[in-house]
Amino acid sequence: MLPPIRVCLQGFSAFEHGTLSSSLRLAVHRQPRYMPVDDEAQADLFVVDADNAVALADLVRWGRLEDAVFVASQLDGEGAGWMARPLDPGLLLRELDRLTALRRGAASATPLAAATIPAPAPAADAPPAAVRPRALIVDDSELASLFLETFLRRYGLDIDKAAHSGRAIELLAHRAYDVVFLDIELGPASDLDGLALCQHIKRLHRHAGSRTEPVVVMLSAHHGEVDRARGALAGCDGYLGKPLDDDLLHSMLRHHGVLRTDKPALQAHT
Repeated sequence: MLPPIRVCLQGFSAFEHGTLSSSLRLAVHRQPRYMPVDDEAQADLFVVDADNAVALADLVRWGRLEDAVFVASQLDGEGAGWMARPLDPGLLLRELDRLTALRRGAASATPLAAATIPAPAPAADAPPAAVRPRALIVDDSELASLFLETFLRRYGLDIDKAAHSGRAIELLAHRAYDVVFLDIELGPASDLDGLALCQHIKRLHRHAGSRTEPVVVMLSAHHGEVDRARGALAGCDGYLGKPLDDDLLHSMLRHHGVLRTDKPALQAHT
């Protein structure tokens, strides 16, 4: 029998933490088996309260977003596994099973073992810091921004983030960006939605000393033909749906010359 997979619970109330821990401990006669642990350095996988900003920030700092199942009041993300409240022990086990299969596949079927806490690793041939492409992420969802940031840092990009259109315009006025990612629905804190902000960028913002403006990529959970047409009319250079497809992201960045690196392999923590 394979050893249990160690799961660290992050950001939950005492009641929810107890419920989830009990669910994992009670499922002892199945494969794979899961064992709750308190030390994140020993965790193979994580179950994280996606409504807890501190827990999310910790997960990003540890470089472990791709090793987590997220529990949220509303499903609005692109992580490896998601489940909505109220807590469902059966669904939790299914999501952990799916994530375990993904991790083992990435590690050539090697069983998961104890993990250290690495920093997010860029591609081996990522550009040096002096010439790194710079990206701006504009999204009112902190969680969605964190996921996209994690993908982009694997390619060695420098990242800035803005939660609303006003902050984005401020950053664009002072820095040159190679690519800007815009969520279409920026929420009530924004004076401009993503489409209007795209038009603003294409009209007014260009690289310092260059006649070229940044590549603008629209992001939206709505990505039908009509939605893509609206993005094209606003002047965007690309349109990606949510949940994010990493292969499409990589292809788009290569196509527009933002990246010249190969897609880094998904890293399993062993």
